[in-house]
Amino acid sequence: MKTPAFRPFIDGVGKVVHHLNTIAVGLSGVESGACKKPNGLDISWNPSDLRASSRDARSFALKSTLVFVAEELSIYTNEIIGSPNIGDIQLPKKLDRSIKFEHLCNHIGMSGAHLIYGPLLLIHWRNIIIHKKSNASLSSNQKQLFKDTRDVILSKYKNLCIDELLKHFDKKQPTLKDVSSLTAMTINSVKEIESKISEPSSKQDVTDWLINLKLYDDYKRILRVAKNKPNPGKTIDNFFTTYSPELKSAYLKYGA
Repeated sequence: MKTPAFRPFIDGVGKVVHHLNTIAVGLSGVESGACKKPNGLDISWNPSDLRASSRDARSFALKSTLVFVAEELSIYTNEIIGSPNIGDIQLPKKLDRSIKFEHLCNHIGMSGAHLIYGPLLLIHWRNIIIHKKSNASLSSNQKQLFKDTRDVILSKYKNLCIDELLKHFDKKQPTLKDVSSLTAMTINSVKEIESKISEPSSKQDVTDWLINLKLYDDYKRILRVAKNKPNPGKTIDNFFTTYSPELKSAYLKYGA
């Protein structure tokens, strides 16, 4: 099933990737000297070393991307854990975003270790960027399980070397290839989670999804408004098309 949580995740991550790629192209022009500051751009910018300046800015963009993708994953994870059709996920009392994600993966039976530990590494990298004193990292066992998928990673993620990736993590110096690959793993992980979630199969499932998405009050309001419209069905149809198209067919079948 493509859950209502999927589209916001994939749209959010897609924008982040587009921004990173645009910045990478622009900074390549800065480094080569092909890009100059336009006369009408009213900012102070006169680097003494174009190469060093562009490399620093690139590092900033890479770290920012890790943070934004981790945030999108956290939002997705929270919505899925609280959703209907996922079953009862046993979570420990002391939670952080990495533990939540790992428990979700274990609960749905994630098929590839790289689809668990790649996104986990991205989450830990985010924590290190945000919290300067953080020592977040994969455990020794998790690192080994991740390394055991090196052949899959080499073939599916543009010859990414997992040993180099982990070295860059330890040095806190992500490369464009590291960030792009971890983002791709995160997207593929979410796609597998989506494939393991069953479709809504009752009116209560639809209601529970609306509650989980904090749309139920809006839905009830639309029902009241629709009563005074010449075509009530179209008003309700527009609501689902705008706010949760993934629930539309289930609503038409079961109601809410």
